[in-house]
Parts: sequence; C-alpha cells; structure tokens
Amino acid sequence: MKNFAILLSVLICGIASLSIFGQESSGAWTPVTDARLLNPEPGDWLTYRRSFDATGFSPLTEINRDNVDDLRMVWSYAMRDGSRWLATPIIANGIMYIGEGTGRIIALDAVTGELLWSYTRTYPADIALSEANRRFRGVSIYGDTIYWGTADSYVVALDARTGEKRWETPTADYRDGEGHAHPPLVVDGKVFIGMSGGDFAARGSLKALDAGTGEILWTFYTIPGREDPGADSWDWDAGYPPAGAATWNTLSYDPELNLVYSPTGQPAPWTTTPEGHGDALYANSVIALDADTGELRWHYQLVPRDNWDRATYESMLVDLEIDGVMRKALIQTGKIGWSVVLDRATGEFLHAFRTAYDNTITGWTEAGVPIYNPDTVPQKEDVDSGKVFQVCPHPHGARNLNAPSFSAETGLYYLGVNNSCMNAMVVTPVRHTRFGLTGTTYTPSLAPGYDYVGEFVAFDPVAGTRRWTWRPESGAPMTASALATAGGVVFGGTADRQLFALDNASGELLWQTRLNGDVSGAPVSFTIDGKQYIAITAGGGAAQTSTLGRLVDVDITQGSGVIWVFALPDGRAREVPRPTRVDIPDISVAAGIFSPEQAARGEQVFSANCSGCHASGNYAGQAFQAKWGGFTLGDIYSDISVSMPPANPGGLPPEDYSSIIAFLLRETGYSNAASAQLPADGFQLRRFVIDVPGLNY
Repeated sequence: MKNFAILLSVLICGIASLSIFGQESSGAWTPVTDARLLNPEPGDWLTYRRSFDATGFSPLTEINRDNVDDLRMVWSYAMRDGSRWLATPIIANGIMYIGEGTGRIIALDAVTGELLWSYTRTYPADIALSEANRRFRGVSIYGDTIYWGTADSYVVALDARTGEKRWETPTADYRDGEGHAHPPLVVDGKVFIGMSGGDFAARGSLKALDAGTGEILWTFYTIPGREDPGADSWDWDAGYPPAGAATWNTLSYDPELNLVYSPTGQPAPWTTTPEGHGDALYANSVIALDADTGELRWHYQLVPRDNWDRATYESMLVDLEIDGVMRKALIQTGKIGWSVVLDRATGEFLHAFRTAYDNTITGWTEAGVPIYNPDTVPQKEDVDSGKVFQVCPHPHGARNLNAPSFSAETGLYYLGVNNSCMNAMVVTPVRHTRFGLTGTTYTPSLAPGYDYVGEFVAFDPVAGTRRWTWRPESGAPMTASALATAGGVVFGGTADRQLFALDNASGELLWQTRLNGDVSGAPVSFTIDGKQYIAITAGGGAAQTSTLGRLVDVDITQGSGVIWVFALPDGRAREVPRPTRVDIPDISVAAGIFSPEQAARGEQVFSANCSGCHASGNYAGQAFQAKWGGFTLGDIYSDISVSMPPANPGGLPPEDYSSIIAFLLRETGYSNAASAQLPADGFQLRRFVIDVPGLNY
C-alpha cells in the first residue's frame, strides 16, 4: 500500500503576515494600557462588561432609537460549542477575541468575520471532573496579551497578534472540581481570577498573578481555615467540611479605592440549615479585597444560611445620590428576587429593592440582613422526609449570568428578570461527578398567578421602583445580558431566540430579530473606522433556557453557538482577506511534520472508530493524492471531523482527528520526525498545502 516513490510534498503555506500560529491584523497594533482600560474610548469594548465598573454601557450614538430598526446582519460565525456557551467577545484594534469550552480561542477580523488565528488546548480525558468543563464566557486583554482561564485550572497567556502561547500557570487541581470559565480582571500588571467548582465541593478562592510572568502573587480563600476569622460561621463537625463559595463570576474594580470586588457562590452542600452550619462565610457574599495584597477590606453577605443556591453575581459600581448625599455605591443583584445597594468603600447597607417574584425573603433589617419566610427554611428533620417546599425563585434565579446595564444618562438600571419557582425536597447530600454536591432535588414551576416567566425591566435604583417593564409575547425567559447605549437604546435577548432593542426611556419595542438559538451571551457595541457595530452570541444553551423555557413551551434548538454582528447599512464594503499561497521550498521527507507516536495513535483511533465503514487504503496512497492534491491538511481535518466516526460525527477530540491525518500521511509514505506534531486545530493545519507534481489546481 505504501508508496515510497513520493509524489506528495507538503509545503508550509504562508498566509499574509502569518506567524507560525496565525495571521496578524493588518492594522497598526496599539497596546491595551492601564490608561486605556481605566478610561476606554467610546468605541472600545476591551473587557467583559466594557469597563471595570461592570455597567455594560456604550457611549456610542450612531445606532439610536430613530434608526435601530434598520440594523442588518453583516457577518456571523458558527462555533463548536452549544451547551453553557454564554460567551461575550472583546474587541481590540479591530480584532474580536472569543473562544469555546472545548478549549479553543480564536481571533476574528471584527469587520469581516475572517479568522485570523486559532489556538487549541487539549484537555485531559477526565476533564469532566472540572465544573468549568465545556463552559466558556470570555477572555481578557492587557498590553498585547490575551489572558484565558482554562477548564483544567490554568491561566494561559497568548500573543494577541498571533495566538502564540507565552506562558501558562497552574492554579489548582481540576480533579478537585476546580476550573476557570469566566474571564479574569487584568489591571496594574496583575491578573485577578476566580474559580468554578463550588457545586463540586471545591474550596473557593481568588488569585492574583503577575501579568508578565504568571507568578501567583497572592491567594484569598473564601472559606476560612479552621483558625481563621469567620470559621465559627460553619459547623466543622457536620457531614461535609466547609466548601463552596466559588468566585466564578465577574470581577469589578475601583481604582480610587484600589479594591477588587468579587461575588461568591453558595455553600456546598446547598442546604446549610440541615447541615447545622451558621451563616457560612464567605458564601453568597460580596468581598472587597485590596488589589495589592489580597487583604479583605470588607464583606457583605447577601444570603446568610443559604439553602437553595442563592449565588451572587457581578457588583456594579455607580455613583448615586441617596438622601441628598452622593454615594460611591455598589448594586448587587443575585439569584434572589432582590437587589441591594451598598456603599462600596465600606460595605454599608443602604437599601434593597425587589426585582422579581420571591417568596423566601420578606424584608430586610436596617443592617441589611434578609428576613426569611420560615415556610421556606428546611430543618434537620426534613432531610429525606419527602416534604415538598415551594421555593421561589428556581435555582437558576430571578436572574442568572444575564447581567444588568446602567445608564448614567437616564439613571436607570436595566435587567432581564425571570419569575419562577420550584418544588423542592432536601435529601442526604451525595457528591455526583456531573451534578455536584447539592442536598436538594427540585423541579421548576411557574410563579403563582403568572402565565409567563421573562420580563425586561428598567429600575430606578435609588427609589427602588420600576420605571417601565417590557414583556415578550411568548413569556420566554430572559437569557441575554443588557446593553444600554447613549443612543437611547437598550438591548436584550430571550430563550426563544429573540434579540430585541427597546427605547431606554419608555420600554417601547423598537426592533427585534430571531437568531439561531437562545440569545445566551451579552450584546457588545464597538466602532471600527468610525462605524458602529453590535455583536451578540446565541445558541449557547443558557441554564434558564432548558429549565424555565419548558414552562412556556420554548422550542429549544440543538445547534451550535453562533456569533452575530449587526450594523446600519451604508453601502460600504470591505474586501475580505483570503489566504494566499507563497513560494516556500518543500520540506524534505526526512524533516517530517508528525511523530511516530502521533501516527500510531491515529491508527488506533481510526481502527476503533472508522475502520468498520472505511478502509485506510481508500484514504492513503494514490487515493490520498488524487483526492487532496492542491488542498490543505486543514481541508482533510474539516472533512473527517464532520463525517467521522459514522455513529458520532464530530464526536472525537480535536487531537484524535489530527492523529488520524498523521496516520494517513504515514500510510501514504510520508516520513515522520521524533519531535514533530501536527496541531490539533483545523485552522493551523491550513498552513500545510498538499502539492502533487503534474496536477493542475
């Protein structure tokens, strides 16, 4: 079968300005400095919520309430992820950066959608032990470096222009449940990153790393040690040691106070009352840490003695006039149907206001302690008793990852909320590798008196009142974050695929369009060459889509996630750059581009998954040359990764597909090299063009 009279030569195909990892942006690179991050230009979207105050507000006005109904899609890009892919892109120097829970980061031309570079990380076979597995929400940028927290508990630094890896630092052991899904906060030469894993009984922590070297500078644990302050808020002799309080969500930062604000998740197990715990610090809290030292300056516990997974989310930093005094305020809206307003310098409770249906909290003390409805608080004798509690909201919350937005121009706080309940029981906690350690069982239900779930609301955060409410006709859950703009528009999205734009003053529906799946990410807005764009991700399978969507008969799509980019029509077009072949000498057969081990692995994978329907001889030798001459190894990767194995097309890890290609090259007679390795990424494989002499192409 082997044809050692080689007719195959593999050229390294250059793409214009291509490094060994990818194509650089054609424009001049402007470093993303501290000054640029602290005071972003109107057209920038450089961080997860655009600015360190997490307001999610765009000062752009080209798209406004008078013309938003003319928005048109200018490009889209399909991803591989479609489950818990609640991704939000960032845009810097005309490049959009986004990734996938499967371990791939890509850079796209933000005007055309053309792929510029791709970096793929191979996760271990038991990555499902990490709660961050297949979850991705974003990356961060600083200087000319992309920072990415991985599911296998590393922080990875990539060159923002080429995708080349600069360093990586382990932060924990993913086999303990830990991992990273949310983007870090990067400021003043430090990378601040939290962790997922609270549901899997990992101990919560927040770390600061040196942005240049990856060295860990400090770690703050959100579960105190046995001798630390706050340890007496736990029962150390309960069935499980103190765990949870994950720092998995969005971080915010006040440069004047030099404070990093982190939300924390619920304890593990969720049911602290039957376990005999006390308040369970620092679960369900806002913690304010000194950015230089990691020292705790203050904390506020939104839900002490939690029983139903009442995690907190991002802390929005806004200045509000309250009782005639301008306060440096912080607005915290967690899963409960309430928002609290704090002084962000001291943590002082200022007031709370209701956001959605909630039957667990009836009010607040002057000190800001929630007053619980006793009918929703389980006792020790309720464990395994079969007693059913009607608890509102459902664990996926009056809100979930769909973040609010604040406009200083209107003074309004915009948020999509969901009204829901659950029929719940408390049971003996058992750790499950997929569902974690909860101690509860529950099924979703509509809130009493409601025939809908989702509504989009503009709140006055000072008065604590609703200024207006908009409700989709379908009653579908709200899934997208809010984006308010200076153009008088606020954007949001639903589980039933609707991306919508409302008048930010009145709530009037101005425009909507149906996308491929639930509008699962956060809308962002940016400008390039003076033109404003709106980008959004959809089809990510948000938690509330699958659980609360069924209450109003939402059709849950099964496709992959997609990035959508919209703009106003103006007749302008930009030429899309295409890969161009360059004249580079052939690689000698002796040099090789794959290793014997990679080819042997490919033979095993092919035999186990493909040989039942396909003989390797049909893909190697002269058949290989005839079919693929003039194409690239990336084309082969694309072909087999969408068609094989027949019983599960696309179901193999990326490294298995690249190993199959190495096997086919070996069977065709191409030589290997001990240290060579074909990349496990279709885009990077486009560098290798199969040149067959005498074949016209």
